[in-house]
Amino acid sequence: MEIKYRSCTIHTSASIDDGSIVGNARIYLPTANDGDAMESHDMEFRLSFVDENEAMAFAKESAIAWIDEHEALAL
Repeated sequence: MEIKYRSCTIHTSASIDDGSIVGNARIYLPTANDGDAMESHDMEFRLSFVDENEAMAFAKESAIAWIDEHEALAL
């Protein structure tokens, strides 16, 4: 799933690793100048998720919280 939040793009996904559901989020940060390489921040969550939807929802909420904490990077 991909969403926009502030000036960032968040991509969330879930996978199965060693029998456990893993939530993932990649935050694409805005570039300072056109043509600059896009920076990203990766997050991985290995918790006791019920299903992939719960893992992706948690990853999304965590990514939004990370953006809020790093507000200067996300503007």
